[in-house]
Amino acid sequence: YYEAKSGKDAVLWLKRQWEEMTKGRNDINVELVSHNWTQPSLILTWKGTDFPQEVFILGGHIDSINHNTDETDFIAPGADDNASGIATLTEVLRVLVNQSFSPRRTLKFMAYAAEEVGLLGSHEIASKAKKNKLNVKGVLQFDMTNFMGPDWNIVLIDDYTNKPQNEFLAELIDRYVKVPWGYGRCGYACSDHASWTNEGYPASFPFEAKMRYSNHHIHTDHDTLANMGGTTSPATNFAKLGIAFVIGVQN
Repeated sequence: YYEAKSGKDAVLWLKRQWEEMTKGRNDINVELVSHNWTQPSLILTWKGTDFPQEVFILGGHIDSINHNTDETDFIAPGADDNASGIATLTEVLRVLVNQSFSPRRTLKFMAYAAEEVGLLGSHEIASKAKKNKLNVKGVLQFDMTNFMGPDWNIVLIDDYTNKPQNEFLAELIDRYVKVPWGYGRCGYACSDHASWTNEGYPASFPFEAKMRYSNHHIHTDHDTLANMGGTTSPATNFAKLGIAFVIGVQN
């Protein structure tokens, strides 16, 4: 929870994981972003070799919430919403680093604070990027990646997103991920991609299922790995898509 000590501790834990994973890389920097609430956001910057001023962002929120209570210490494990997205980001990073990858264009991996209470962390970060005229060429959001819907493995959300970038992701899915996919809608600004869209940046949101079939345990104490079958296999498809996206935008 964004106002709980455990919410801050989760970000500090992730910071240590990303730092250990990228140890020895002088082109990678990991930093906290403070806000006026307890939980910070986290940004890893991987500087591009040829076009460092061009930036691509992969992000997901790191807070969770239990809508059954306003107490900050009530159980809200958030395994799907959104530990799955953070794990997906981390797996993309791990694979690329282990392959000694060096991006031509700068990459930023972001773990946003306080998404569950109104996209607060991503709103501040995206607003600052716009104010500083950061040349963000594309944004990919991972929020809920580990629940298997009844038909499609990946749903490309088509509202509050960028159509050409969505079409590019569709090509990547067909060519590299090779799973059933389709388009769907949130109907509102349902995750951090909307913060970037609202600032005029191209953003996409690949999701785990059609909204009506998505994980109904989220925002409760039942959002656990056990209630997703005890497996992380569904999220593997999103990690593959993230890797394909990173490599694809370098050309």
